[in-house]
Amino acid sequence: MQEELQEILNQAEVDFDRSQQEMYRPSTDVVLYSACFFARRALHHYLYYYYKKFDGPDADKSPHELTIQEMAEFCAKHDQRIGKIDFESMHCSRSDVLEDEEVFFCNHVDKVSSCKGLAEEMREVVYG
Repeated sequence: MQEELQEILNQAEVDFDRSQQEMYRPSTDVVLYSACFFARRALHHYLYYYYKKFDGPDADKSPHELTIQEMAEFCAKHDQRIGKIDFESMHCSRSDVLEDEEVFFCNHVDKVSSCKGLAEEMREVVYG
């Protein structure tokens, strides 16, 4: 179990770093699709890490079968810090990262920054 949790956390870190690298570029050079995609994916993996750690009711499912909202609601019951994160601030109508994901992303740096901020808040909870 510990090895599986570490693998999920490693993937979250890779995705977070990719998003962060993209956002460090000048705003005119940011590839919004990449920044948005990796920020959402990092957030999803950080939540999935906690969901598995707290043995969520569907912990045997793949991360792609669980929504950000489902995992956030469950995890907030086990860690009040997660309950304080405002996931409603995600600007996309499709906040889940699915294997067959349609091409959807925020087309403004500020909106992508907000999503990356959510991933960063979850990251701080995981490592805090």
